[in-house]
Parts: sequence; structure tokens; C-alpha cells
Amino acid sequence: MTDLNSENAAATRAAGLCSAGIEKFVRWRCDALETIEAAIDADNTIALPKLVKAWMFHGAGDATMAESISDLLLQAESCVAQPRGSNQSREWQLLSALELLRSGRELEGVELLQGIVTREPGDLLVHHLLQEELFWLGQPQRMREVIESAAPVWNETQHGYGNFMSLRACANEEAGCLDMADRCGRTAVEIDPSDVWGAHAVAHVLVMQGRMAKGIDWIEKLSSNWGHANQMRHHLWWHMCLFLLETGQHDRILELLTTEVRNPQSALVKSAPAATIDITNFASLLMRLELYGVDVGDRWQVLAAICADRVHNHGSAFSNMHDMMVLAATGQYNKAAELLDSMRGEFQSRKGSIATAYCRVAIPACEAILAHHNRDYARVIKRLGSVRGELSLVGASHAQRDVFYHMLVHAAGQLGRDDLRRIYLGEIERIGFYDVPDRAAYGGGMQLEL
Repeated sequence: MTDLNSENAAATRAAGLCSAGIEKFVRWRCDALETIEAAIDADNTIALPKLVKAWMFHGAGDATMAESISDLLLQAESCVAQPRGSNQSREWQLLSALELLRSGRELEGVELLQGIVTREPGDLLVHHLLQEELFWLGQPQRMREVIESAAPVWNETQHGYGNFMSLRACANEEAGCLDMADRCGRTAVEIDPSDVWGAHAVAHVLVMQGRMAKGIDWIEKLSSNWGHANQMRHHLWWHMCLFLLETGQHDRILELLTTEVRNPQSALVKSAPAATIDITNFASLLMRLELYGVDVGDRWQVLAAICADRVHNHGSAFSNMHDMMVLAATGQYNKAAELLDSMRGEFQSRKGSIATAYCRVAIPACEAILAHHNRDYARVIKRLGSVRGELSLVGASHAQRDVFYHMLVHAAGQLGRDDLRRIYLGEIERIGFYDVPDRAAYGGGMQLEL
């Protein structure tokens, strides 16, 4: 009886820790993984914390975690009852969905996740996972359709309502429904001022609408609430830098790069110096600053060794495109060639959405980034211009992908191709950016070489 009581106590403790870890995960808290690992330690016979940990690693977009994910899935599988016919447990479906995603059957994987939230629209964890997958598959309309289908069952009396509203805000913003996104995001932040995803969605709305002063005020007022957030706090400071770019505050951006966007002395950066979100934040800001004619000094060197070590790390097409920015800017041309060769070798004979994103977008975009650094602007237009309509295949947001339109507009200006420049500006407006000709990024803020 003592052993049985001990086992029950361990299971109860593990379940409580797992629930707490999931809540931290959906709230973008920096100690979510630590809590999930404590749940695993409390009772190693429970599958869910192992599955959540595997999904966390998967979401990092880092191929070096592949072996750890495989091990976690094997351990979880041994703890999950085998399905009988169509009767599959939630844990089994989470396991199966992640296996599908990792095997190049991404659309089948998200279909399985969508099936869960269709049957259980109050499942916040699966909503979180599904929204993230659709975001990186470049399917914003589906993001919105899924979340809006679940919205009628949610209300302010439910636990997690604010987190659901922040997911709803981001989905609506990427789908172009900015007023709804703004309302949902602000509701989430009113419920919990530390809600970084809700704050993030509103920041996206403000940058799309060109409300830069409002954006600066939004970030400054909320930033004191982000002390427990994970790398999303860095990304919110990246958003601040977008607002500052448009208002010409370049010196402040240069300061924020190493105090907030990626502070090498911070605990988060020390624990994960090669976090992909930090790489993309830092590199894209340096690229934008240089397009504005700002001297960024030796700041590219901060990521030089990190990106050189990532030339065979293909966990994210979008991240590899930023790796190429760093390799080109730091003169690591052999590594740049190695990255291109590795992507071609890895994906040209593979099927699936990720392979398609690499072959149709990431590889030609990386060729264009290298060409831009070498001032071969005609090649930039040829390689990047030909795939600009498919940029969403690599995932990320409109605001994140906008740096590639910056490059195109800059290249067109260097070539004296005002016809192309007008075409690009029209496309940027159709994507959903307001007042494009009046923006510093497109109305003359970019530095043209003489």
C-alpha cells in the first residue's frame, strides 16, 4: 500500500507540474522547459510532459535538437496506450502529429492537430501548437479560420481566455483583419499585462498601419512586465526597432541591439546563444540599418561564428536565409557556398512543405542575399524577384519577411529601375502595409550608392 500511495503521489505531482509547465509554455515563460522537465523527473511513466518537451524542441527550429526529439518521442510512445481502431488518445495524436511533421508530411500533421481542436475547441495547448505550425507553413488564412471556429466556445470566465485571445489576435493580424487583431490583442494585455503574445500582435498591427509613435509608446509602457518571458521579449524589442527605424532613431537601435534585442550578458542569451529567433532579429535589423546607410561597425561579427556553425542546420528555411546575411556580411564566402550546397543536397530530392520552401524560396533567396552583398543587383532582381510571390512559404510574419522587399526595392533603385520599384511598392501595399510611399523604408530612406 505504501508503494501504491507513493506512486499515486508521484503521478499527482507530475500531473500538477505538467499542467503548470503547459501554462508557462502557452504564456511564453522562460521557465516552462524547467517545469516540464521537473514533471518528467517526478514520474517518468507519464507521456504528456515528454511530448510537450518534444514539441518545445521542435518549435525551436533547430535541427541539432532532432535526436533529442526522437528520443523523447520513443520514450513517450512507450507510455501511451496503443490506439484501438479510431479511438486515439490526445497523447497519441500529439505524438503522431509531431512524427508526421518531422517526416515531411507537414500538412497531415497539422490536419491531425486541427482535428483535435475541432473536437475540443477549448484545448489551449493544441491551439498554440497548431497556430505555430500554420504560421511557419505560411498559412495565415487557415490560422484565422481555425481560431475563429473555436472562438464561440471561449469567454472571459474561462481560464486561459487571455491566452486564447492573444492567439486570435496574431491569427487575425497575419490574415489582414487588423481591427479584430487590435481588439483581441488589447483584451489579452488588459487581462494580463505580461502577455507578450498579445502585446506582440498589437505591435504587428501598429507597424502594418504605420503608427510608429503609437508603437513606441506601446512597447515602452509594457516592457516592464516581461521579466519572466522567454526570447519573445527580445522579439518585442525587435518590433520597437522597426518603429525606431521609421522615425530615424538609428543610434537608439544600435544601443538596443546589445541591451535588449540580443544582450550577450543576459541569462537567456547565455543559455541559448544560437537561438534562431535571436539570430533572425539581430541579422534582419543589421541588414535594414545598412540599407538605410547606417554604419553598423563590427556588429555582424557577433553572429559570425554562430552562423558559420549552422551551415548544415536546416531546422528553418527562414533562419537559414538570415544565416546567409551574416555569412555574406562577415566575408565568409566559403561558408556561404557550403550553406547553399548543403540546402540543395538536403532538400532537392525531398518532398513536403518544408522541402518546397527551401527549394522554391530559401535557396534562390540566399543566392540573392549573397549577390546583394556583392552589389550584383541584377542577380538580386532575378533570383529574389522571381520568388517574391512565394515568400510566405518560408513562414514568419509580413513584418519579418518585409526585409526581403527592402532588398528588392534597394536593388531596383541601384539599377535605376523605377518601373520595378513601383511594382514592388504596389505589392507591399497589397500585402497589407499602409502608406507605403511615405515610409522611410520605401520613400527615400534607403541609401543609394553613387
